[in-house]
Amino acid sequence: GVTLMPLLFFHAKPLRIYVVEALALFVFDIVCRKLDTVTGFATITAVPNTKLVKLTIPVPQSKIHRFTAAPGQHVYLQIPPESTPAKTSLPSIHDLCYNPFTVASVSEHDVTLVLRTLKGPTTKALENLSRLNKARPPLNIEGPLGSSRNFPNLAREYDRIVLVAGGVGATFIMPIYKSVQEQLVTEGKSPDRATFAWSMRSTAEASWAIDPEAGDTLSEDENLKLYLTSGFLAEENHGDEELLPVDGSVELTDLASDEEVKGVKVTGGRKRPDLKAIVDESFRLGREESVAVLVCGPKSMARELRKPVGVWVARGRDVWFHDESFGW
Repeated sequence: GVTLMPLLFFHAKPLRIYVVEALALFVFDIVCRKLDTVTGFATITAVPNTKLVKLTIPVPQSKIHRFTAAPGQHVYLQIPPESTPAKTSLPSIHDLCYNPFTVASVSEHDVTLVLRTLKGPTTKALENLSRLNKARPPLNIEGPLGSSRNFPNLAREYDRIVLVAGGVGATFIMPIYKSVQEQLVTEGKSPDRATFAWSMRSTAEASWAIDPEAGDTLSEDENLKLYLTSGFLAEENHGDEELLPVDGSVELTDLASDEEVKGVKVTGGRKRPDLKAIVDESFRLGREESVAVLVCGPKSMARELRKPVGVWVARGRDVWFHDESFGW
C-alpha cells in the first residue's frame, strides 16, 4: 500500500493532492499511536502443558483507568529492538509487527495477556522470551482499544446473558462474564441470569484464569460450564502438522486421559457443547425476556451458535448478538 503512493504521485498528477492528504493522515496516525504507546517490563511465563504464554505488563497509573473502564478490550503489542531475540537481523521484522491481543485481566498496576504461540514472528519471539529465567523484557503496548467500550449494559438491559468461548477466546469472554456477575450481585439480581460455556483442548488451558493465592477457582461456579473437545471447533486442515485452525483458538487432539488441573473441573463433560441446547434452555426460561449472546472463538463455533439464536429472533425475541471473531 505504501509503495503505491510514490507511483501515484509521479504518474497521476490529478491524484497528487489526495496522495499528500493520505500521507498527512498516515503520519498523523503514527504520531497518535506513538503517543498512546507505553513501554513496560513484562513478566512472561509459559502456561504448563499448553502452548499458551501469559504476559503481565505494568501500566502507568495515569492510564490504568482506561483498561478498567470496560472488560474485553485489546491492545496492540510490539517487541522493541532491546527485547528482540538474539541473532535477529536489523532492521528486524518486529519493528513492523503490531499484533492485537485481548486483555485477559486488569489489576491496579498491570494488565495480563494470554496468547497461543503459533508460527508467527511475534508469538514465537514471546515463547523464546518466556524461557529466559527471571527476564523482564520491555514490551510496547498501544491501547486499550475495542468495541466492548460501546457495549450496552448487559446486566441491566438484558434479562439473560449467554456467553460462549473456544480456547483462548475466553480471554475476551471471561472478563465480561466476571464483570456481569459482579454487577448482577451488586444490583441484587440472581447470578443465574448469566451463563458461560467454555470449550478447550485441556484443563491446563484454563489454569491462567485462576488465582490459587486469592482462592479463585472455576470448579464452584455453577453457571460456568467447561468442556473438553476433540476438535470439532477446528477449521479445515491445510497441511499444518499440528492441525491448528487458522485462528489458533482450539487445537485438534483427543484428551480423554487428561488430568484435571487443581481448581478446574470439567463440569460440561468431555464432549462438544450442544450449543443449540444451551441457547434453547436460556430462551425458554422466559417468553418475554430479552437475551444477549456473545461468542469468541473459531468461526465454526460462531456459525453453529448463530443458527439456534436466529430461530428465536425469527420468533420475535429481543436479542443482542456479538461475535468477536479471531483472525481479523
